[in-house]
Amino acid sequence: MSEATAFNTEQDVFFKRLRQETAESHQRLEDNPLSKAILNSSVSIQDYQIYLAALFGISIACEDQVFPAISHVITDLAGRYKSSLIIDDLLATGLTEVDVDTLPVYRFEFSSAAEALGIMYVLEGSTLGGKVLFRHIHEVLGLSPENGASYFWGYGSQTGNLWKSFISSLTQFVDEHEEREAVIHSAKKTFTIIDNWLGQMGSGRLPRWAMPDQS
Repeated sequence: MSEATAFNTEQDVFFKRLRQETAESHQRLEDNPLSKAILNSSVSIQDYQIYLAALFGISIACEDQVFPAISHVITDLAGRYKSSLIIDDLLATGLTEVDVDTLPVYRFEFSSAAEALGIMYVLEGSTLGGKVLFRHIHEVLGLSPENGASYFWGYGSQTGNLWKSFISSLTQFVDEHEEREAVIHSAKKTFTIIDNWLGQMGSGRLPRWAMPDQS
């Protein structure tokens, strides 16, 4: 069953367009060195921690800044908070609370619910890819949902259902408010933002604990 099977034709058309028009920016994000490193067969715990640390700055920014702007559209947000899972995973893999407290946080800029939903589309979509990342991290590093890999495990068996629920609410919103262009533009922008953020975290903004040993 495809991701859009449960949607009506008009919603399906928008969803396909959204995927098509964000495909290029999505692919650039997947080609980011940090994105590739996490799927490498020789991925290390430090690689994993750096990737999680970068995602934390985006994830908590979405929860703090974006969630309040879309709570009237996505009514089950209480079950979609995941930044605490990143903290759990970082602590489980050896970081300290002091390390976590120093992690940089992104600040999103948006001016409407439609733009906020475009951001949320990218963040929620990452839960689908998280299933692939979980399997890889579990196989290579031996981590589990209970020990170091709770974030990529995400919603577990409910991932597909929650994704469909989100897309249904999103497409209903754009149908009612004619905000298709704003959502698409914001989603494309968000893929680029995360790509740039990962690039910064992979170079000049590495936390001290992730810096190569110079001794």
